[in-house]
Amino acid sequence: MSEIKLKSIVKNFGGNSIAVDNLSEIFPDGEFVCLLGPSGCGKTTTLRMIAGLETPDSGEISYGEKIFFSSKNGEFIKTENRNLGLMFQSYALWPHMTVFKNIVFGLEMQKKSLDEKEKRYLELEKLFHLENFRDRYPSELSGGQQQRVALARMLAMKPNLLLLDEPLSNLDSNLRLEMRSELKRLHQSLGCTIIFVTHDQMEAMTLATSIAVMNKGKIEQIAKPMEIYNNPKSLFVAKFVGSPQMNIINSDKDENLALCLSKKLNIEKNKVKNFGARPESIKMVQQNNGDINAKIETIQPTGADWIVGLNVSGKSIFVISSEQPIGKENDTIGIDFKVEGCHSFDSNDLRIVKS
Repeated sequence: MSEIKLKSIVKNFGGNSIAVDNLSEIFPDGEFVCLLGPSGCGKTTTLRMIAGLETPDSGEISYGEKIFFSSKNGEFIKTENRNLGLMFQSYALWPHMTVFKNIVFGLEMQKKSLDEKEKRYLELEKLFHLENFRDRYPSELSGGQQQRVALARMLAMKPNLLLLDEPLSNLDSNLRLEMRSELKRLHQSLGCTIIFVTHDQMEAMTLATSIAVMNKGKIEQIAKPMEIYNNPKSLFVAKFVGSPQMNIINSDKDENLALCLSKKLNIEKNKVKNFGARPESIKMVQQNNGDINAKIETIQPTGADWIVGLNVSGKSIFVISSEQPIGKENDTIGIDFKVEGCHSFDSNDLRIVKS
């Protein structure tokens, strides 16, 4: 099993700027792991340390039986000797080289024979649907085609591990959807281990077999996508994953709404610092027929759904509905909460799990 093991990794960029804070984690062989988090949370630094582009201040990084880095033993393997594929926001294709020459560039550096290069190119041409693009230059390709060439070039060397840092961020929404499918298909067909950095929770939810949510240099939770969504370990995870984000109700500031949710969840209000309710877990009903009344503030149709802004006892919350709202702006309606989409968090911002 070629697991990626991070043991007590610390990276400090000077002063009080700790990018990665005593991080220990194991990424299993064959997983598609998304490192998800906001800017500055340490996800890219973690990827770059696995790649060998950054050196940790302390700790150990290993891949299978191979030690990439160890501060204790003074070991460090250079990037080019780690047998991994790298891809960043910029595809960095050589503009003066054809698709063929870009893809086999690494093999050229290894002085592979023409037959070996041709065979590998034809395998990748088929895998990435690049037929008829062999003699084109990057400037003659669309963004999606350029990305497929960059992926093919990365795989030409048959790396054991793929590391991708926000490779879809420069694409428009349609191309991003197309390339998510491409990456998912690639992982399923090759079964390789992929570490993918993103700040886009939708990207992580649709691509990953496991999501590691990072905050302030630490992994707050690592789990399968729907486990992260349905059972967030902390308030940060609950707020970061989901769009629109989870409605957060403070036990002291939003008293009426908090009291309503404490009854719904059958938990004492004074044991809870914050309640959370997913927008899709709130159902709009006729006035006085729900758990509590609310006033409609805004209605935003998205095509498939409606995002409705409500005011409940002075607190603004959002609801997602697949059905047309029962009222219009400024109307008073009732709302019902579905227990499975509601959560409670303690004074340490950890989700309260009832036994």
